[in-house]
Amino acid sequence: EDKGKAVASEHDPLVLILQEQLVTQKTEQELLKEEVKNLTESQNHVIQTREDMNSKLDAILAFMSKKP
Repeated sequence: EDKGKAVASEHDPLVLILQEQLVTQKTEQELLKEEVKNLTESQNHVIQTREDMNSKLDAILAFMSKKP
């Protein structure tokens, strides 16, 4: 008799709702992970670009300071 109740509870509307919510949360978590990865890559690109610009500005300043 207890087994029958266990099987019935697996199909309980609340259990089904919770399962759907869990799937939704997992999907959203994967999307957030991807967004964080993309933001990190973008941030690294910005840092590299800034370093490149600083290097070029340093070269320009060094060149200008040598002129009479």
